[in-house]
Amino acid sequence: MARSAKKGKVSPSASIMSSSGVSTPSSQSSSGPLPPFSKAPDYLRPFLEPLSPNEIYLVHIDTSAMDLKRQSFFMPAAINAIIIAVIAFRVYTGLHVYPAMLAALFGLTSPLSVDTSISSMDLVWVILQRTLMILIDYSLVSLFLAWPIRFVLGPVKWRHAVGFRDREIVVRHSQRHVTENLERNRWIREDDAMRDKIVAAVTPDRLKKTGYLLIDADWDLDYDAMIRAHGLADQAEKDHGVPLDEFRTAVLVNTDADGWLIWHVGDKDTPEGRARSAQRDQILAFKDKLAALGKEDLFFRWVEIVQYESTRPGGFTPDRQKSAMLQAKKLFEDEGVDFALFWREIGGLEGLPDFVL
Repeated sequence: MARSAKKGKVSPSASIMSSSGVSTPSSQSSSGPLPPFSKAPDYLRPFLEPLSPNEIYLVHIDTSAMDLKRQSFFMPAAINAIIIAVIAFRVYTGLHVYPAMLAALFGLTSPLSVDTSISSMDLVWVILQRTLMILIDYSLVSLFLAWPIRFVLGPVKWRHAVGFRDREIVVRHSQRHVTENLERNRWIREDDAMRDKIVAAVTPDRLKKTGYLLIDADWDLDYDAMIRAHGLADQAEKDHGVPLDEFRTAVLVNTDADGWLIWHVGDKDTPEGRARSAQRDQILAFKDKLAALGKEDLFFRWVEIVQYESTRPGGFTPDRQKSAMLQAKKLFEDEGVDFALFWREIGGLEGLPDFVL
């Protein structure tokens, strides 16, 4: 039996529309996942566990042209190859220059020893030349060397593992400055500006760009996550992975109370999404009707029962659905509510267990 203790009041709320036309969660405070967010399914756990709980993740399937994907990779690859070649050349020439320069610095005879009898202007010119050379070499190493290193550990590693595909899973994570000032567990309900920033990053027009071109000041690609996601999608063909469509456009956030939450952004435009929207309206009607009877606590206790039965190993089987119904019937009747009549008046709640997980 599910525990009958009162839960914190869950307030499933309707979504509000942002200026971009994409539905975003309202800022109404409530406990439990705030629609349209819901708990991420267990089968995504291998993908989610390595992610940072302090960052926001955006997932979608890149269907842009194969030529665009190749160009967006090979152009920066060529630039990084040039940088590596320049640095390698300077390392090669520096093997002869810097030892001789150090020898001269310590008063040893070397090709770069300076005749102190030369004019002061010539001496200044020699010092300026060598200082400029050191500054250029320092800049090459400190500023530019990181570019090819990141490129090899990121895009090259990703393309080597995944290759180029017609449908590619793209995973972006928020840059550190985006989330460092967000108040964990609260911003998802209260920070309208952050939600608008997320919506702007997942609009259809924005996602027309190929994945590598979506890197900007707020979002960066998570190459390890993309490799891991494709690994799971490839395993789906062997019945122990995750279908690629499960990585359709979504927002992933982590909260202390509910763990990883997911919002499949585009689902509102699919038959499944419209069905879930209808379910959302139905569950709101269910709650409002109980509230009108002064029995709002019954709603939260009913949610608790469904959560308990549906999250047990094996899923929400017909037997467990029947068990949940019998428990709810007893719960309602103990509170003086005609369960059968109430159920008929709201038209039943088929499919709603998915909504309250």
